[in-house]
Amino acid sequence: MKKRPLTLLVFTFYLLASITLSAQTYGTHSHNPHGSFPPPPQAPSILVQAQNHETFQVYIDGDLINNVPNQEVLIRNLDSRLHEVVVILTHPAHKAAVTQLYASTPSPIILVSYDMHRQQLLLYNPQPSDYHSHHGHHSHQHDYGTPTPPVIEESTTVSDTWVDEMVDIIKGQSFDSEKLTTAKGLLNNGLPLTASQIARIAQTLDFGSSQVDFLKAAYTHCYDPQNYERALSVLTFSSDRETVRNYISTHQ
Repeated sequence: MKKRPLTLLVFTFYLLASITLSAQTYGTHSHNPHGSFPPPPQAPSILVQAQNHETFQVYIDGDLINNVPNQEVLIRNLDSRLHEVVVILTHPAHKAAVTQLYASTPSPIILVSYDMHRQQLLLYNPQPSDYHSHHGHHSHQHDYGTPTPPVIEESTTVSDTWVDEMVDIIKGQSFDSEKLTTAKGLLNNGLPLTASQIARIAQTLDFGSSQVDFLKAAYTHCYDPQNYERALSVLTFSSDRETVRNYISTHQ
């Protein structure tokens, strides 16, 4: 019975010590403006910007990033590896260019510019020494005064091997409507087709009306529109060819 006051005293001491420690810990957290945990690290990204107010669409590794053309596109949450970046200019004539770049943090920059004199889409990397390697720490300065030589200077078309594969896929469709839908879907792959490649795809369609529909849609995706008569040669009837020509003349 005489030991109870001592036991109560020890219990009270531990209770007060616990309350004091908790108050100190809470006070430390309450004065931390960023919270008790640091912010998560940013994932590697790539920033694509227009140099002269051009609007464009961007494909990365074959996937369309922005459905609506824009003057600036930030591609987030990428792996730290080499990525294929395809830029499709809205005007003129859907010019395209492609380059490869490592994603990093902060974002490496691709500048988009269209050369009216040469009619070429140019892609610039303002600081190639910083971005050509994905190792180490990179500085990030927005200095666009004098761009370095372009990453690429000419439009790029899809390969004939790719067209061969797509033709086989279209031929595997059961109905002509399905073939037409698949063929028109190929126009959104991100790179233009030559007139000869468009002709090969059009030949997979069974009906002249479907071929006319496809050839109308494919014209704005043609890399060499001056040779579009090669594509029109797949049409059996001259009236169908004239229909496509009239459509092109009113949509140029």
